[in-house]
Amino acid sequence: MSTAETITREKLVSQTMTEFQRAGYTLWSEMAKSSVFDFIAKKSIDRNVGINQQRIIAKVVVDLDLFKKQTSIELQLISKLISGFPLLVAHSADGKNIEEETLYRRHEVSAVSLKTLSKYLQFERGTKSAKISNFAHRGGVYVNLSKEKLKAQRKSKQLDMTHLAEEVGISRHSLYKYERGESFPKIENFKRLCTILNCDNLDIPLDIFETQFKSVHEDTLKDYKQPRSKLQKEIGIYLAEKDFNVLWFKSKPFDGLSEPIMEELSSNIISKGPYPIITGVTSKNEKNDSYRFVLIKSLSEFLRKKAVWFIEDDINDVESPEESSYISIVNISDLEGMALIDFIALLNKKKPKHLLRNKKRIL
Repeated sequence: MSTAETITREKLVSQTMTEFQRAGYTLWSEMAKSSVFDFIAKKSIDRNVGINQQRIIAKVVVDLDLFKKQTSIELQLISKLISGFPLLVAHSADGKNIEEETLYRRHEVSAVSLKTLSKYLQFERGTKSAKISNFAHRGGVYVNLSKEKLKAQRKSKQLDMTHLAEEVGISRHSLYKYERGESFPKIENFKRLCTILNCDNLDIPLDIFETQFKSVHEDTLKDYKQPRSKLQKEIGIYLAEKDFNVLWFKSKPFDGLSEPIMEELSSNIISKGPYPIITGVTSKNEKNDSYRFVLIKSLSEFLRKKAVWFIEDDINDVESPEESSYISIVNISDLEGMALIDFIALLNKKKPKHLLRNKKRIL
């Protein structure tokens, strides 16, 4: 039996959620089928410069090798748009259990084992002294070495680079690259460095929730800018006229995520920000799409992000869903005559003037 068969994904998801809850995170896990993530965890974190809300968009996989690049792109885009960090929790990779206290990367997304996550969350809330400074890369597991500490400790011991390199069993060029931060030592070389220099804090802890988002290639992004239905195309045109970009996703529960082109919108006009808006669409053929509306509403309230649910039919012909302070319901035909200021008013739960004039009703 392979390692991938010794644990089910459902069990791993449940255990991962439990670890976040133990660490004081609040979870949103009302997932729809085909979602790119399994749950979102949020928590207020003291960053010494103020309290910020940390959002973790978690994807759980038994076998890390099965995590696809396309899934990674969508996971990263969603995480970036809702101001969160993507994280993979996995059980195995390359046919064996993944290393403990080690950070992996798959298609630019951080990945750890469940035990590593548990130790990290304990360290994060100050109940343990454990730290994670090892990371997996081609050829093995390496240590996030501090070039400044290494150089300072070598000089304090009055060792030249040639002598220290010989003691460790590496080339002088390798040691030179360590001290310049151009490469990192494998675990065994790091341990020898610590022993020879009589120092056990040459490493730097890694933040598993810190993802350096790379710019998505324009050709890839084009795929998400393409509407997947005639109705989405119509909505996209109207929103573009109001200076909003929309990315249309394949995953559920939302149809798309959009953000204002003009950055000043989020700080100067939108009172309930921050952005983007979460978008859902019901067409004539989906009048009973109430479950997905509930998911959108729940997610927007959890993230405190604005959501808009677009309805193709007259609002009176659709079973009236319940709005909240974070979600607005819009008849698509009303978008045509709606100016930007009217759209902003609607998002802030005010009746757009042009709709009042036309005596049209939005719930």
